[in-house]
Amino acid sequence: MLILLSGCSGAGKNTVIDKLLERNKNLCYLKSCTSREKEQRDIEKSPYIHLTKEEFEEKIKNNELFEYEEIHGNYYGLLKSTIDDAIQSDKNFIKDIGVIGQKNMVQRLDHKLKIVSIFLDVPKQELINRLKLRGEKNIEKRMERFEFESAHRPNFNLIIQNDNLDKTLQIIENILNKNEQKSEF
Repeated sequence: MLILLSGCSGAGKNTVIDKLLERNKNLCYLKSCTSREKEQRDIEKSPYIHLTKEEFEEKIKNNELFEYEEIHGNYYGLLKSTIDDAIQSDKNFIKDIGVIGQKNMVQRLDHKLKIVSIFLDVPKQELINRLKLRGEKNIEKRMERFEFESAHRPNFNLIIQNDNLDKTLQIIENILNKNEQKSEF
């Protein structure tokens, strides 16, 4: 199973994923590529394969990407080889992804892999507060996509109001547990 987790910048995607990975040994992170610069949290354990913009564009040209999107001036995408590995695995995977990437992945993989897509929803002012708290330098740039991303909520299997981390984790862990129970029979 693949859980696709999306939401506006500041919705808590990375926090939710980090906690789920800590608490669920049967869950693996599906790494994607990005052309953005490494952040402080990437030094210890990066959720990305970091490429230069030129390297990323070369992978696009060579048709090595399953999907990709440009967000905030940086490329993000998944290698075809990463998707092939996930399809052949019996593990559960989780991936943070943009709203366009989610739509493309569901359309292209739904018949090959069980996918549950989740949109983490947070009120606009709360997102702004969270971005300020984490020291985001360009909040306006992040918020430019708010309406666009929010408009894609109907494309998701589940919308979670992420105002309580423990509640959000429990909802997603219930999905994981139900999937595990089905695969045992």
